[in-house]
Amino acid sequence: MFKNIFTLLVAAALILPQTALQSSAASWRDFTRFEVASNELPVYGTPSKDSRPKFNLYKGMEIESVVADIVDGEKWLKIDSSRGQHWIPASEKGGIYNVSAVAEAKSGIVDYYDILEQPHNYAVKLVKYADKPEGRIETFKRIDGDYVHHKTYNVTYPKVGPKDRYGDLKTVGGPVVRYLYRTKRSSMNGYLNGERFGVYKVSYPMPHDALPWVLEGRMSLAEYNRIPTINYRGPENDKQLYPHPQGRLGADILIHTEKHGSLGCILVDHAEMYDLFFEDLVSESNKEIIPFIIYDEDMVPTPEGQLL
Repeated sequence: MFKNIFTLLVAAALILPQTALQSSAASWRDFTRFEVASNELPVYGTPSKDSRPKFNLYKGMEIESVVADIVDGEKWLKIDSSRGQHWIPASEKGGIYNVSAVAEAKSGIVDYYDILEQPHNYAVKLVKYADKPEGRIETFKRIDGDYVHHKTYNVTYPKVGPKDRYGDLKTVGGPVVRYLYRTKRSSMNGYLNGERFGVYKVSYPMPHDALPWVLEGRMSLAEYNRIPTINYRGPENDKQLYPHPQGRLGADILIHTEKHGSLGCILVDHAEMYDLFFEDLVSESNKEIIPFIIYDEDMVPTPEGQLL
């Protein structure tokens, strides 16, 4: 997709020892694939931190570099794309390394945004079945640090494959950890037994969804930089979760009752959605993150009842 120059790989990596970068300049230049090791890594237009960063990469993302160089004692990786050159500071003065060399990639769930490190009481796994727009979600309660399986629900969505753009009728994909949050701020709420129940909103799009568009020239850096990782807003003592912004990638992906149609949302039986909202994932509305683990059609999921 990136013409074999810059590849964002949604995979966990087998990392070589840190000495792979700390040895001679010739040896670290032999590598072309690296994994981001710092939580947020700014990307520059020139190999100088005096320039303004263009955008950020996040921990766990993998990059392929075409040029490696040393400038003022710091190691830099150069990336080419349709939007010109991008420079990544591979090391800092004092021996701090922002990336690690990667020997090979392997499939698996990755947590770019440390969502599993956020306070949470529940988690959800989505398994997407191969060759048909159906799957299952499994809910888990977090008890003393362990994830205890609670219930499994059958789900549907309009088309197979991970969502890439507005109007493609696909739902979100993995293997990057996303999050849900419980809310009644939606036109897709349901009614049963005289009660109104809500939905669960999905964190889409996220920066890794948008990065291919940026590097291929289909999205501006300004648009990319408006996409949050975790979209909390408000004062520290009353932070609220909000939907991720609309755009050409699409947005407002929900888990909701099947009584409403779907352009990419995940549909649950009406009565089961009532139970899910009131009896199962009873997180604090609009405030509490629920990690969302997705196994795409081409991934081997963990057994039912096991989150990771």
